[in-house]
Amino acid sequence: MVIGMTTTGAAKFRNALQELCPRVVIVEEAAEVLEAHTITTLSEACQHLILIGDHQQLKPSATVYDLAKNFHLEMSMFERLVNMKMPFVRLNYQHRMRPDIACLLSPHIYSELENHPSVFEYDNIKGLSANLFFVEHKQREEEIKDGKSHQNIHEAEFVVALCRYLLHQDYKPEQITVLTTYTGQLFCLRKLMPSSEFAGVKVHVVDKYQGEENDIVLLSLVRSNLQGKVGFLSIPNRVCVALSRAKKGLYCICNSEILSSVQLWSNIFHTLREKDQVGKALTLCCQNHPDRQAKASCAEDFKQAPEGGCTQPCQFRLDCGHVCPRVCHPSDPEHKKVKCRKNCEKILCKEGHKCTRLCYEDCPECLVKVEKVVTQCKHLQMVPCSQNPQTFICQEPCQKLLECGHPCDTVCGELCTRKCIVKVILKLKC
Repeated sequence: MVIGMTTTGAAKFRNALQELCPRVVIVEEAAEVLEAHTITTLSEACQHLILIGDHQQLKPSATVYDLAKNFHLEMSMFERLVNMKMPFVRLNYQHRMRPDIACLLSPHIYSELENHPSVFEYDNIKGLSANLFFVEHKQREEEIKDGKSHQNIHEAEFVVALCRYLLHQDYKPEQITVLTTYTGQLFCLRKLMPSSEFAGVKVHVVDKYQGEENDIVLLSLVRSNLQGKVGFLSIPNRVCVALSRAKKGLYCICNSEILSSVQLWSNIFHTLREKDQVGKALTLCCQNHPDRQAKASCAEDFKQAPEGGCTQPCQFRLDCGHVCPRVCHPSDPEHKKVKCRKNCEKILCKEGHKCTRLCYEDCPECLVKVEKVVTQCKHLQMVPCSQNPQTFICQEPCQKLLECGHPCDTVCGELCTRKCIVKVILKLKC
C-alpha cells in the first residue's frame, strides 16, 4: 500500500498513520519543510526515512521571524542532518537548464553540477540575440506598504514589453513565466498585464515558484536605491531559486552596481561579463529580416518591433490578392489569422454588381435591386438581383374586390384579406 499526503495531513491523521505502521517514509522537498512537520510523519514502525530536497534553495517558512532567525526554526531536518555530516547522496546531473544558465549556479552556488546531454539540444530563443541576458539600469525603486515592500516601475514596464515581444515570436503564454522578488512588484506587474492580452502567462514571486520551471523566465529584481540596500537579494538560497527556474531562456533586469556589493552577485556578474551576457540594452533580432536589429533598454524601445519583427511593411500577398496590411510579424507566417479589411469588390453576378463587404467577410448573394417582371402577375418590380422573380412577393396594391365589394387591402403577392376591415354605418334594431 502506498499512501500520499502532505506533512500537515500527516499531523492531522497521525493516529491513523500510527495504526498503519508505514516502514518507509519518503519526504519530497524536505529542505523546505519545517523540522516539526517532518517528525509528524514518523512512527515507531518507521525503518527507512528518505529525505529528498535541496537545502541550498528556500528554507521553511516560519510565521514568527524571531523564532526563525534566533532559534533556527527555519532550519529543516534535511539541512540539520547535512550540517551534522550525516552521509548523503548528491545528484550532480541537472536536466533543466541550458549550460549558459547553469554556469550562473556552478561554481558560484553548487560546487559540482554537470549538464545532462539533453540540455545541449535546446533551440535558441527566437527574436533575441542571446538566450541569457541581464539588462542593467539605474532607475530608482519605490517603497510601498509603509516600506515593507518595493516596486520598480521601469523594470515592470520593461518586463511586460519583453513578454509581449516574446508572444509575438509565436511562443505560447504557457511557455513564459514572469518572476519578481517582491510582492509590491508582483501587484505592479499584474496591473500592467491584462488577462485579455497575457492570459496563460504565469506571474509569481520567486518564493512561491520553488519546484517549478518554464521554458522562458523574465526576472525583475527590483532593488535600486541610493543607499545601496539589496534586502534579501543577498541571501544565496533566494538567488539560487531565482536563477534556476528557466530551461531555455533567462532574461533579467536589475541594478547590477548595487547587487555587486554582495560577493555572490559580484561573482555572477563577472561570469556574465566574460560572456557578454550583461549590458544596458537587449538586442532584438527580426526573424524575417536578420540584418535588422534593435536595442531595447526600456519599454519604449520595443516600439521598434511593434509586432515582434521590425518596422518594414509585411508585403505578403494574401489569398484575396491584397497585400498584408501589417508591419513585419514573425507570428502566423502563413497568414491564416490575418483578416483583410479592404473592400472586397468581387463581382457577384452577371450584371457586374460588386460585393460591398470587407474582404475577409463571406460574400453574400447579390442584393442590388433591379427591375424584373413578376412571373405570376406580370407586374414590373424592383427585385434583389439574385432572387428568382417567381419567389418574389409582388408589392403592387391588390386590385381584387372582396365578396362585400370593398377592395382588398393587401399587396398583390399575398393572399386576399378574408375579413374586410372597412368600417360602415349600420342601423341597429334598438
